[in-house]
Amino acid sequence: MKTKLNLFFVVILVLFLGATNISADETNLFGRQKSISFKGENQNWLVVHQMYLVGTEIEYDTKIRYKGNNVKLKNLSSLHYSIGDKDGYLGGTFSLKNSNVFHSGRMECYGCKYLDKKEEITFIIGEWEDYEESLTLKRE
Repeated sequence: MKTKLNLFFVVILVLFLGATNISADETNLFGRQKSISFKGENQNWLVVHQMYLVGTEIEYDTKIRYKGNNVKLKNLSSLHYSIGDKDGYLGGTFSLKNSNVFHSGRMECYGCKYLDKKEEITFIIGEWEDYEESLTLKRE
């Protein structure tokens, strides 16, 4: 009887632990670099995206500077941007009406991955709008 109970316990434990779809790599953030920075620039944009590991939480800070002189783009009420790779993106909106610089400030990144193992990510501006441009951000 004791052997059957132990076997039952092991089966339940395996089923319980196997039910999660989160890999050990995603949950084990111990000992990883506490901050990372990606930067990219072309004739129109300068983008710096930083990520921070605070305990098990991930925070980010994005700075976008428009260097171009497209008047139509500067007059749009909002521009959508996204930053990421094939595994996922984060994004937001901003306007160039008052300034050529957007700074998100440090924010919590709910559900995103810590990109400390990536060497480059993609910045896309104006996605789903009349204007779209992408830029590769490289790890510094």
